Amino acid sequence: TEEAAWLRSLAIAECDALCWSILFDEAGGPTTPTPMSELLTLREPGVDVDATETYHFAGVYCFGRGVFGGQRKIGMEFPYKRLTRLRAGNFVCPKLMAWEGALAVVPPECDGLVVSTEYPVFEVNEDRALPEVIDVYFRTPAVWPLLSNASTGTNVRRRRLNPADFLAYRMPLPPMATQLRLREVKKRVDAMKRLRAETDAELDAMLPAVLDRAFNGDL
Repeated sequence: TEEAAWLRSLAIAECDALCWSILFDEAGGPTTPTPMSELLTLREPGVDVDATETYHFAGVYCFGRGVFGGQRKIGMEFPYKRLTRLRAGNFVCPKLMAWEGALAVVPPECDGLVVSTEYPVFEVNEDRALPEVIDVYFRTPAVWPLLSNASTGTNVRRRRLNPADFLAYRMPLPPMATQLRLREVKKRVDAMKRLRAETDAELDAMLPAVLDRAFNGDL
């Protein structure tokens, strides 16, 4: 079971490396340094908090691990007066931890969840950049130190990336033909990751089940 888990992790890492190589390969044409302000539009919080309503929050993992569904809270349990409702294909990053790889495009399973005003949410201008391309780029570890340089604050762990600074950041944007190729590859990679998530529980349960049978004399 340990070997199977290791092989699955290796396969995922190689798929991520494949996406990065497509993104940065200039065989299909050179990349163009482009301000994020031309690729993204900041959304305003559009949900007025009701103290009696329940809200399902989303979060963003550090180190390029994406958006996830978090806690459900009643309006009276948190101080925010307004929230932003996520839509699949939006781009989101917390101000506090963006420099540590907490940036991602919202997946379909997190559509409709909410985030606080500490999480800037952006619409992607798909005429210029595909969401998959932006997602792959900002999940690339080599990019995170560049965002750290754009973050402010003297305490390393409390440095913040403000939306205005982020929108001024220049991303090396590949030609649309390269973007479309990356979209198709990422679609297959994401399908494999979903399959892995569905079967991880089976692997985790396998060893205890075998041990239980062994101790009971069934093997």
